[in-house]
Amino acid sequence: MSDSSWEAGARRTTKDGCLLALSPEPVMTGERAVDVNTWIRRKTDGWLDLQHGNLLFGAEFSLMFLSLSLLSIGFLGFGFMFIVGPNQFGHWDWEAPLFMLVGNLLISLPWGLCMHFMGNKAVKEMPPVRLNRQRREVAMPRWTEGKEFNLPLWNVNAGLIAYIVIAFSIAAIFAPFSLKGESPEYVQKLVTIFVTVLIIEVVVVGTYLFFALRLKKKRDPKLVYEIYPWDKLVAYIETRQDIGPGLMATHTVLTLAIPKPDDPESALAAASINVGHETAGLAQWECIRQFMENGPEACPDPKEDETLAHYKAKCRQARKDLSLLPWLGKKVGDWFFQRYLAQIITERRIKTLALRSLPEELKAWSAPLPKEQWAKPSEALQNLNQQLARAYEHGLKFTQMGPVSEWQAGREEKQQQKRGRGRFRA
Repeated sequence: MSDSSWEAGARRTTKDGCLLALSPEPVMTGERAVDVNTWIRRKTDGWLDLQHGNLLFGAEFSLMFLSLSLLSIGFLGFGFMFIVGPNQFGHWDWEAPLFMLVGNLLISLPWGLCMHFMGNKAVKEMPPVRLNRQRREVAMPRWTEGKEFNLPLWNVNAGLIAYIVIAFSIAAIFAPFSLKGESPEYVQKLVTIFVTVLIIEVVVVGTYLFFALRLKKKRDPKLVYEIYPWDKLVAYIETRQDIGPGLMATHTVLTLAIPKPDDPESALAAASINVGHETAGLAQWECIRQFMENGPEACPDPKEDETLAHYKAKCRQARKDLSLLPWLGKKVGDWFFQRYLAQIITERRIKTLALRSLPEELKAWSAPLPKEQWAKPSEALQNLNQQLARAYEHGLKFTQMGPVSEWQAGREEKQQQKRGRGRFRA
């Protein structure tokens, strides 16, 4: 990744495929700027955030457990109660709805909450790459070196055992109410015992997790941002072939990297996104380059797919375009995945939660600067982009021109030959 051996237009052969370098010297590629893979998450006049991940799907998946709970309580619980009907005294049997309610509180609710908090954790652990066009710098996240701290006496099996024990304790509280022929005093005594046991379990597990998680938070790797000049950032598109048993797949990835000072062939911090094809990678790169060189107007806006306003507009359009039955089917799907609420959660994650864990140093670095303090691109880069713009108009392709330095040398040699032939004719 060193500057001396890595330049735009160069190609390298790797063990599993090949690389096409895009920077240092972030020259124009001639491709149209298109946010193919929805990498652009936030954009202002001064900075651009790159952050991938389908946050909406995670929110819908966790909320699906809420719909399953309502369906099971409504159809299995109350449905069974209505099928059996009232007894000879005209009283309804509420055991089935109560059983389904307790079952969902013990199973569906914990799983839904688990998926929700895992989604929040994933957002915090995928911080954005931020590009500041006023400073012409890139802030790239990395986690400080260190082994992840594991809670003592706690693993997947211990957590599962604690969950099962507490779930059975909660179920035991409701069990005495189903006893027939027992006195109210005896039922109340059993309920008191089981509630006491549950409180002891919750206090023990809760106290342990409270202190253990605080200890884990102190010892876990910390999020830091590396600031690096935009003109020296290493960017490349890698196309590799992954061969497995009976299967060969081709993957194309756009990578932005900051080289290590003591090992230029390794990255201090890096961010990648799967682009599917080299042309799509160039279009994705042009989004970033256009923002840094030509401003936010030249860069596509963040996609609105994960906003509540876009969801409402899409629902209104579907009501106009679809007939009654397909529209009702869509509304059933929207309800089952709780898409309205999922949009609210996703929008909160993008606008609030993802930015809450960012270091204060990054927020200060992102503050707007007076226009007279804005960093300017070098004259060499501006001249080179002007030359490339004219070359692209005459049919040159970035993917075919080779390293920029060799292309410039060949171009100057041709110009000298033309001038020489002109003097000979004169």
